[in-house]
Amino acid sequence: MNPISLQLSSNIRHWLLPLLITLTLFGCSDPNQRNEKGQTLLILAAEAGNLEKAKELIEDGADIHARDHCLFTPLLKAAAEGHYEVTKLLLEHGADPDDQDQGLYSAVMFAAGNNHPAIIQLLIEHGASIDLADQSLGWTALIWAAREGHAECVAVLLANGADPDIRDSGGNTALIWSVKKGRIAVAKKLLAAGVPPGQTDGEGNTALALAARQGDEAMLTLLVEAATH
Repeated sequence: MNPISLQLSSNIRHWLLPLLITLTLFGCSDPNQRNEKGQTLLILAAEAGNLEKAKELIEDGADIHARDHCLFTPLLKAAAEGHYEVTKLLLEHGADPDDQDQGLYSAVMFAAGNNHPAIIQLLIEHGASIDLADQSLGWTALIWAAREGHAECVAVLLANGADPDIRDSGGNTALIWSVKKGRIAVAKKLLAAGVPPGQTDGEGNTALALAARQGDEAMLTLLVEAATH
C-alpha cells in the first residue's frame, strides 16, 4: 500500500461527513462503535477534519487511542490529511505523538509525505520522534519529504534535528533522493544545512554522478558549488 494514497478523493470527502451525521442521528450511544473497517466515529471525524464532532465524541468518552483494522488512530488520520486543529485537539487530550500504523508509518511521516509542515512542528512540540522509519522502505520523515519535494517540511525537520545521514533500505539518503527526483529546492535546503554533496547512493554513485547522468544541469551546478565552498 502506497502511503500517499491516504489522501482522500473528493468523492470520499463527499460522503464521509454525511456518514458521520447519519451515524449520529441514528442514536449511536456508544462513541466507540466501529464500522466494518474497524473505524470508530472519532477516527472518521479526525479523517474528515470535523473539529466540532471530534470535540463532542471526546467529551462523550471516545477512545483517543482507538485503531482501525490497519492500525490507524485518529491522530494518524488527522495528521495525514492536514487537519491542524483536530491534530492539536487529539494531542491535548493525550494522543501519542509517535503513533504508527501497521507499516510503522508515524504521524510525522504522514505529515511530511503529504506536505503539512505546520503539523510536523506541532507534533514535534508535543514530543514526537523525528527519525522513526517505516518497516519496509526504511523511510524517515525527512527522506519522505525529500522524495516528494516538500522543501518546507524538509526545513522544519532539519531545524528540529532530523538526521540527514540516515539511509533507507536501498541505501539512499534524503539528499540522494532529492537528486534522483530532481528536487532542487529540497537539495538547496539540505546542502545549506551542511549535508555533504559527496553522499552516495546504495550502489556507490555520488550525488554529482547521479545529477550528471540525469543531465540535470541545475542540480549539477548546485552540487559543484557546494563541493567547492
